[in-house]
Amino acid sequence: MRDRIRSVLSALLVALGLAGCGGGGSVTPSLHGPGSQNVSTVRDDWPMYAHDARHTSVSIASISGSLKVAWRYDPQPIAGDTFGSSFNSIATVNGVYAHWDQYGSGVFSGGPSYDGISISGQRLWSYCEHRDFDEGHWVSVFHSNVVFEDDGQQFLDVNAGTVVKTPAKKWSTGYDLWGESIPDSSGLYSANTFLADGADLFVYSLDSTGAARWTQNQQKSTKYSQDQDGALVLSNGLLFYAANYSDPSPFATGIYALDAASGTKVAYRSTIPLSEMSADATNIYLVEQGPLLVARAQSDLHQVWSVSLSSSSYAAPVLVNGLVIVATGSGIEAHNASNGSTAWTAAVPTAVAPGLTGMVAAAGSNTLLVASNQSLYLLKLSNGTEVWNGKVAGVVGAIYNPVIVNDPARGALVYVTDSRGVIALVPG
Repeated sequence: MRDRIRSVLSALLVALGLAGCGGGGSVTPSLHGPGSQNVSTVRDDWPMYAHDARHTSVSIASISGSLKVAWRYDPQPIAGDTFGSSFNSIATVNGVYAHWDQYGSGVFSGGPSYDGISISGQRLWSYCEHRDFDEGHWVSVFHSNVVFEDDGQQFLDVNAGTVVKTPAKKWSTGYDLWGESIPDSSGLYSANTFLADGADLFVYSLDSTGAARWTQNQQKSTKYSQDQDGALVLSNGLLFYAANYSDPSPFATGIYALDAASGTKVAYRSTIPLSEMSADATNIYLVEQGPLLVARAQSDLHQVWSVSLSSSSYAAPVLVNGLVIVATGSGIEAHNASNGSTAWTAAVPTAVAPGLTGMVAAAGSNTLLVASNQSLYLLKLSNGTEVWNGKVAGVVGAIYNPVIVNDPARGALVYVTDSRGVIALVPG
């Protein structure tokens, strides 16, 4: 199965090419509203997929011009293993945490792997899970731990990469688990989206100590059943879950609103979700079958508006300055959050595939940074016009999954992933 995932990612990277650690002390995500503070003095980490619990993909950092490579980091497999794929990375002002995989002569010789990297690009620790099936899910920083969920869930000490034991759960940590995670000050939220030899599909929350708090949507599936979407977003005390079940038994495909504290179902809408989700103060946004970009009210999940897209989009829509921004096969579309009308478009190709992102917003400068093949483009959020573009030196394959960290001491730091590792960039 691991080889199947590696082949899929390789095909995606080829398509993209044709188209166009000690890490510091205890880390608890601290999220800030864009444009609300002096960005030069505020720390803004990127501790999970799409930056924050609402998956806005927005940093308060300012990027107003060119970027240059500061360093690149290539993970090194353990002796006797071979490097497989580089998936993604998250980052804080203290370090970068990369997800990749390796393989060897036996089924469990390699597997999902995670590295802690210093802010100067040095390897500080490396952890190999020794399992056989990596789906490339993003890790998250939860208090002082790096949490992953790929062929099992594990907490790693953010400073040393050593396994951190967590209190007993209702399920074994040895079970196969795959899915994304959302860290919050009160706990961690996640879902198992694939049934292999372990737990069936379900949604769950851990408390602040890592102990089980609640489970929901416990399926009774057949082996190899999956949730083909598995998107999560947290907003206003609710966990929203977009499920596309291959075997909907007993829970149906659609979007669920769950009480974040108890897991109790608050609302449900029948639909076929295709993408990750993002949220503002009132709505959630995602791509549904059509393909349609849809806004749904957080109160009861009714459809507020929808617009047709030229092709499917899979990343969480970027939410910034009243805009909902998505990437399609023909370029980038920015829609007004109020009614879905088109604000602007930009013919810049970027990653459009499950698991990959291609855009991040720098709210301090009102710009959108786009990873496109081996180059970066900087666009104005006001109208989508180009501010700057440049080829990134030393790229292997294509770049994707950009993240931005705002460091009060150093300013904006950009990290992108390519097919071999991680590249750090700074203004200049």
